Amino acid sequence: MGKKQRERRQFPRVIVGCKTQGRVTAIYDASLVDISHGGVLIEHVQVVRPGTTSSLDLDLRGKRLSLRCRVARSVVHRTEVQPDGEQTLIYHTGMEFVDLPEETRQVICHYIRSIIEDGNGAGDELGEPTAIRAPRG
Repeated sequence: MGKKQRERRQFPRVIVGCKTQGRVTAIYDASLVDISHGGVLIEHVQVVRPGTTSSLDLDLRGKRLSLRCRVARSVVHRTEVQPDGEQTLIYHTGMEFVDLPEETRQVICHYIRSIIEDGNGAGDELGEPTAIRAPRG
């Protein structure tokens, strides 16, 4: 214990700060926590199985992207107490982009660069609502 865990990501992530919202097949909402050239981390309340494929629609500063993603991992991140006293599990799910066209990759790279240059990864101006369609088995 106390040892720093080795980074396993191929691409570094940029924190978005849960300001961009999403929807998984109009069933549940998700927030974009961070993004890299290779994938995203989302926050949501539904169980998602690792290994499944999902479709992710992102609106990054006016550019609408439809991305195929593989669920790399999904873990309980925290719990929230609801007004009625019930506890809700909040999940963090890592999704890896699959078969990104070069043009789409460039849009994501530009978006990440703009976040870094702005020096504020958690601003409201970063993106519009995000739609995440449910995993396909």
